[in-house]
Amino acid sequence: MDDRQQAQICSWLEEDSCEELDADPANGEQNRIDDIESDSSVIHSLHATDTEQSSDEVESAILTPAPQQPRGVNCLIVVNMPPKYSQHYRTEWEKMLDFKDWLQPVENDTTKAYSKHIKSVKPVKSQRKINFPQVKKDLNTQRAESSLAMFVCAHCSIMAVDHLSELCKHRFGDSKSGDLRVHRTKCTNIIKNVLAPHFVNEIVSDLGDQEYSLLLDESTDISISKMLGVSIRYYSRSLKAIISTFLGLVEIEDGTANSIVNGIKGLLSVLEIEIKKMIGIGTDNATVMTGTNNGVHALLKNATSNENLVLVRCVCHSLQLALSHASEETLPRNVEFLIRETYNWFSHSSNRRLYYKKIYETINCGSQPLSIPQMCNTRWISIEPAVNRILEQWLELKPLFEVARRDDHCYMAETLYNMYNDPVNHLYLLYLKPVLGEVQAVNKLFESNNVDPTKLYKDLFALVQSTSQRILNPTARVDIFTQNIESYLDPKPYMGYAFETTTREYNLHPEVENSLRQRCLKFTLKLVKELQSRLPINFKVLEKVSLFSVEETLKVVKPSIIDIAQEFRVDASAIDRLISQWRNIVHLKWECTSSTVGFWNEVIGYKDAAGNNPFADLSQLAISLLSLPHFNAEIERVFSQMNVVKTKLRNRMSVKTLNAILYIRFGLKRAGKCCYSYTAPDNVLNSIGTKESYSFNSEASTSSCISTADEDQDINILFDNLID
Repeated sequence: MDDRQQAQICSWLEEDSCEELDADPANGEQNRIDDIESDSSVIHSLHATDTEQSSDEVESAILTPAPQQPRGVNCLIVVNMPPKYSQHYRTEWEKMLDFKDWLQPVENDTTKAYSKHIKSVKPVKSQRKINFPQVKKDLNTQRAESSLAMFVCAHCSIMAVDHLSELCKHRFGDSKSGDLRVHRTKCTNIIKNVLAPHFVNEIVSDLGDQEYSLLLDESTDISISKMLGVSIRYYSRSLKAIISTFLGLVEIEDGTANSIVNGIKGLLSVLEIEIKKMIGIGTDNATVMTGTNNGVHALLKNATSNENLVLVRCVCHSLQLALSHASEETLPRNVEFLIRETYNWFSHSSNRRLYYKKIYETINCGSQPLSIPQMCNTRWISIEPAVNRILEQWLELKPLFEVARRDDHCYMAETLYNMYNDPVNHLYLLYLKPVLGEVQAVNKLFESNNVDPTKLYKDLFALVQSTSQRILNPTARVDIFTQNIESYLDPKPYMGYAFETTTREYNLHPEVENSLRQRCLKFTLKLVKELQSRLPINFKVLEKVSLFSVEETLKVVKPSIIDIAQEFRVDASAIDRLISQWRNIVHLKWECTSSTVGFWNEVIGYKDAAGNNPFADLSQLAISLLSLPHFNAEIERVFSQMNVVKTKLRNRMSVKTLNAILYIRFGLKRAGKCCYSYTAPDNVLNSIGTKESYSFNSEASTSSCISTADEDQDINILFDNLID
């Protein structure tokens, strides 16, 4: 029996003895003596039992107080339990993941096991410890390292930092540049784990709980990976402006609507941006994006629980498609052939350029010729600068091809010479020049980030009106958006000053001139019809946005905004308050009335005598409308940067590194600074060189064996070969 059991028995005896003494003081002493003698015999028997049992048994009995007995009687019940056997070693343990590398059995004792590495512990403990001095971080050094990383992101390959950091240390020895420790691995991790998260957090914190729009498009990079590009348009509280910036590149499996929507959801989830705050998307005119039932727009309606999610088809794409279809069905094919082959004549021959330069200088007294721009096969609107340049050099190009066909005996030169000597081709280009110029001007407005979105409606409307007025009867009263304008055409419209003047000079045959005029008329009519069919949705959106221009807002008599408020999910309880703010905003004198965004910035910052903003609901609705997309050019800029960063030599760059570089590039652009002028906050700089700033986990890439710490290994191989 162990000490614990003996102590427990003694405590029971003392308690029972005390109870008996208290119950019967007269007989207490005698009862106490009898109880002790009786209990002593029990204890003696228990000792005997303990000595007879085997040492492998844990406890031979459990001692418990007896049930309630009459006063003066004490007893203990001894309950014998079955023996508990000890665990023996099992060889199956050596196959388990947690034990297989170190667990071993003990010889001659199956109840024990030991670690086979136990003998290595004592030598390790006895070794002399090496003291590493704690390195004190210098904030200036970390700032310089971050600047080098931003320089690499903005201007060159990550591989260049190996030589750049060594160059700084060797050539600027009198400064603290010797403390720089930046090479390819560290620079890559600074870009991915320090600077890129900093710029992403800037976007997320600046966005807050505001409503936003997304600009979507898909493309294929140099490694034949299908990428979904996402840009975001929102009101920046820090910059006090409506901005469009890069949000992320997502690698998708295919170009289906479900794959695109899943990519959008995943990106927003990672960045912790609320998807239900999305109010609009800007896309091209692809069916997968604009499909009514199963397109991206339809699926995002369900994801955002917003039936009024605005879809804005890119106006730039619509203008290009309208021009392309109009030219294919009405203009002769030799016009496009003339423009394309004129560029191709000079594109791959320096001798031809030099010879043409001599001809041009001879005719123009030493002036230098401008090169002929290339016509993009997928953007017919790109023909406009080429048309202008060819018309400017028409007289100089004619003798060039005349000499080339005679001296080189070239069939293409013969063909181009005949086309340049055909006055009909010249007149076609003269007619196209002003029409293409007007379309190109509106196209550039929608591509720009520095335009007033409330005035784009008037510019687009003016384009359609101007194009239709070229062929309509001046006295006709017709709504060009609801009526068929073919019944109101001018029988002999005015084709422009240059066209009419040159036509009289050429003195064409009446049938040839009539055929030329009819083709130009059909081209203009087809262009107007294409614009009518492709732009109605854009007109509706831009008309709503134009309602919040400074001129319309400060009018005493102005349209109601109830329909717009309902469409943009304004609570019914707040609509009356919104109407009151819309009516009362004209009673105050506002200073910034030259810019729409500046005006609403002033409204957002206005405070009354109590320190409250009486126009909070109205300004929030206006900012939401101004955040709607009106173009898709920003996402095209993203793909241009993607192709600049991920090139043939860097074709194995992972998506994470590519995204990180683009975050930094667009973050610097958003801040209006470059690598040498931007300074990251101190809390960001302090993480440089820490364990958290390094990531050693492999990530998905177009090549399964590429480490993220060496994204430019292909360039490294190239440099090694050059050195050898």
